[in-house]
Amino acid sequence: MKFLNKKKIPSLGQWRSLYKVFTKKEKIGFSLILAIFIISFITFSVSTYFSKTKEVPAFGGTYIEGLIGYPRFINPIYSLSDVDRNITSLLFSGLLYYDHSKGFVMNMAETIIKEESSYRMKLRDDLKWSNGKAITAQDIIFTINTIQDPAFKSPLRADWIGIKVEKVSDLEIIFHLEAPSTTFFNNLSLKIIPYHIWGNVPSQNFPLSEYNLSPVGSGPYRIKAIEKDNHNNVEKITLEINPYYHGKTPYIEKISFTFFSNKSEIIYAAKSGEILGFSIIDPRDYENIVEKTGFHIQQFQMPRYFALFFNLERDDVLNKNIRKALRFGTNKKEIIEVVLNGKGEVVNSPIIDRLDYIESPIFDIEKAKEILDSIGFKERESGFRYKTTIKNIIEFTDDLEVGSRGENVRNLQRCLLFLSENDEMIFPDGTVSGFFGQKTREAIVTLQEKYKEEILDPWGFTKGTGMVGKSTRKKLNSLCGEAPGETSKLELSITTVDQELMVRTAEMIQRQWEKIGVKVNIVTHNPNALEREIIRPRNYDILLFGKAFNAIPDLFPFWHSSQKSEFGLNLSMYSNLEVDSLLETIRIEKNEEKRDNMIDKLELLILEDIPAIFLFNSHYLFFTSSKVYGIEPNIIINPSERFLNIENWYIKTKRIRKK
Repeated sequence: MKFLNKKKIPSLGQWRSLYKVFTKKEKIGFSLILAIFIISFITFSVSTYFSKTKEVPAFGGTYIEGLIGYPRFINPIYSLSDVDRNITSLLFSGLLYYDHSKGFVMNMAETIIKEESSYRMKLRDDLKWSNGKAITAQDIIFTINTIQDPAFKSPLRADWIGIKVEKVSDLEIIFHLEAPSTTFFNNLSLKIIPYHIWGNVPSQNFPLSEYNLSPVGSGPYRIKAIEKDNHNNVEKITLEINPYYHGKTPYIEKISFTFFSNKSEIIYAAKSGEILGFSIIDPRDYENIVEKTGFHIQQFQMPRYFALFFNLERDDVLNKNIRKALRFGTNKKEIIEVVLNGKGEVVNSPIIDRLDYIESPIFDIEKAKEILDSIGFKERESGFRYKTTIKNIIEFTDDLEVGSRGENVRNLQRCLLFLSENDEMIFPDGTVSGFFGQKTREAIVTLQEKYKEEILDPWGFTKGTGMVGKSTRKKLNSLCGEAPGETSKLELSITTVDQELMVRTAEMIQRQWEKIGVKVNIVTHNPNALEREIIRPRNYDILLFGKAFNAIPDLFPFWHSSQKSEFGLNLSMYSNLEVDSLLETIRIEKNEEKRDNMIDKLELLILEDIPAIFLFNSHYLFFTSSKVYGIEPNIIINPSERFLNIENWYIKTKRIRKK
């Protein structure tokens, strides 16, 4: 203690003067020791901080996504394009949603009780629209009635035909079905629109309403701002968190969608940091995009496939033998390797959960050629195939000479004109008059002398007589009894959407089929025109198109003959009574083993009839910046469902003490 009293701690000024009393070596040594101490202290402090804390998502930040195309209907009863669906999925909620690991999960619905042919549903009591008004059973009934009314022309109408909705209370509804259904839960993922907004809008004004671009919804986000260019085109839509959302509040404060015209624009925006996420469907671009942008690939699986759908109502040019030859002439593996850059799977079945169940017919060019040869399509020097029909012109049985009249003479003159197509000297300037005159006689003489050995020599004549006798009739019958009719080229058109992946797939098939002698024309349309001008009126030979399935696959809309109408999804115009019966029974059959047996039979029947050539399934690939976290790639029903776990996405982070 006495020592401590006598030895005081150096003051700040004394510490500053310390270097003055040190030698040069002592200064260097002291500096090193001091530096090591400071670094060790900082390292220890940082290490202790990180060991005692953990990084977690934090509220805030703006996620900006680029989309190719422009919004038109941010309205669940009309949304068809990916652009519309992407935005709609964040602004509206469904009664249920599908989780790949849990199946159907309650969302707006609190409980659902299933009976024989009805479903009793109770809504949550905390549901509100993004403007704060309560959501009730009236909104659900209004949404479904609107879809069911043909005046509103909703593409969802086919899913709700025959279903009646009964209001029990403000929060309870009963859905009455015409028959038991194993797929009705698909319907209950429907997103609802508000009655108080749309209830007084007449059907003719529905597509024109401003609420199609500025909707009131029930999802995790709501519209904050819409930016338009000088031509009133939407350039950007910004969303903010919906304070009335019934689910978990998202971490990301704002989501903005920026709209682009093409792939080049969106890649440039990603490289320059203008956007944090986007999707491009052409697999050739994937590695190139990652190298250019540094974005990560998020790979989602989807229940869908792409196929060539034959228009079976054009059986004259697409009969079963031709379809079979085309199937043998289609190399699916080459399409996947070249067009999809290896990122896809071969599809051989119309049933989405059995894509690898049936082996594909072996790709065999020679077999395809053999089939086409057998039905009269012969390959010419051009490499393409032609078929010439044979028609029976006439059979000559009577002697004819100058002065003869009537139908027999007309047939004779028709025959001479037909022969003149290859030899103009036989009947120059001839006409079908029905009178055997001098010109007709001269034509017969020319014919007799041309085939002298068969007509004149047996009778000892050296010159033509101009009379149609036994030997002349025999030769005329051989020349004109069976004559070539119309010659038709084996020429088909493949129609598809004007998107790079589909166009290049069509071009690959074009090259493959031309190797077996089939001339292929490719016709492309933008998505809206394809739907309106091609698919609805079934104005195509072959449609290259994709089919997407619901969580519970239902083949009825795609292959039942009742769905051949303009609003149906039977793109092949396929009709088979046995298939119809199976499709109807499968929908209501509860016994899983019986149902599987019927599906087996259904699959084989469809494959036997060849209404389509099933090609491939490709994954949905989504590119995101390294600044975006929390995305969990899994199985989704359509691209917009990548936002199903949007509440878990985050940009900002913070550290909290570990427990």
